[in-house]
Amino acid sequence: MTTLDSVRLTAPGLYTAAGTDTADLWDALLAGKDTRSPAEILAGTWPGTDTAYLVDDPDAATLGVHRRVLRTSEKQARTALYGARLALAGRDGVGGADWGLYLGLPTVDEELLRFDALGRLRQAAGSPDRVAALFAREVPPFSGLSHLNSTAAAHISATFGLTGAMAAYSPFSDAGLQALIDGALSVAERENEAAVIGAVSPKLHPLLLAQYEELGWNGAVPGEGSAFLLATRTGTEPDATPTARITGYGRAFGAGDAATRTDAIAEAARAALATAGADPGGLGWVLPDATWTTDGERAQRAALDRVFADTPQPPPEFTGERATGVLGPAQPLSHVLLALHGLAHGRRLVRDGDAVREEALPASRVLVLACGARGQACAVVLEGTRT
Repeated sequence: MTTLDSVRLTAPGLYTAAGTDTADLWDALLAGKDTRSPAEILAGTWPGTDTAYLVDDPDAATLGVHRRVLRTSEKQARTALYGARLALAGRDGVGGADWGLYLGLPTVDEELLRFDALGRLRQAAGSPDRVAALFAREVPPFSGLSHLNSTAAAHISATFGLTGAMAAYSPFSDAGLQALIDGALSVAERENEAAVIGAVSPKLHPLLLAQYEELGWNGAVPGEGSAFLLATRTGTEPDATPTARITGYGRAFGAGDAATRTDAIAEAARAALATAGADPGGLGWVLPDATWTTDGERAQRAALDRVFADTPQPPPEFTGERATGVLGPAQPLSHVLLALHGLAHGRRLVRDGDAVREEALPASRVLVLACGARGQACAVVLEGTRT
């Protein structure tokens, strides 16, 4: 066991195409509800479908802020702020120098076009097709999609008075679990008394498609949404509050070929299990990442096969992608919230052909994975408990 045992995860705030809390997502998955909406991006419909997993853009009244806040943010930042508001709704005593903020954000602030591409842009200037091709080729992955993304952290911090230690991570799905691990550690190590932890999806944009394709997109449809929770110290939550704790975590990096990436994911999962003092056979559920690259998908599958190679009956694997789409950094945190819901009720969701069924959760430990598109890997083991 680790110092993380003293940290409780509670106050889930989830905003996806399925609704505004974890129960909505759970029920939508169980019912097989179609949560997609008609979608158009600037270049037309998303390839292969005219629908996507969209959320409504929260307005000032929904967010509880002055309308001027909306002028200095965009939908991503507002979606993140809404997730934080859902997590902290009705909670007293929020904010102050002992309250931290840890976020997984899908972009980084850097130039839209690399400086060394400016000469090629001059040569292509007379041809719109050549300009478009150059931008699709030269734009760094996930830059330029959301130049105001940093306002997500600024507005959440200002709205709730969070002035403790904080950090933001980007740009891929591992960012959400990086924020969770470090946010929980900040509470365990008494850097913060409490930490608001969350992540938000990329926004749908023509550049997203170009960058997905550059990274080996497997055709998965993206979604919008945010996932938030609160890390507090043991004994600070009401006795009747269902909570969970992180009992183990692992992080690794494997850039390069498929074998190297597989090694990294397996290393992260095994480190999480070892830190938790658990073996693969003692898990009740596995929530892998909803990978959207072909290489990532193959590497995660191979890594899980390796981790559970000696387990006669491996726990079932499940993702929420069919009701949310691929959420980028918010995907693993949405899975953490599904795990918290399942642990609180002693239930799990499993695939049954094209359907989903609910059944008893036989063990109170769940493994959640995140696989970044560039070879990053994170894993956490969650255990259900009551304070």
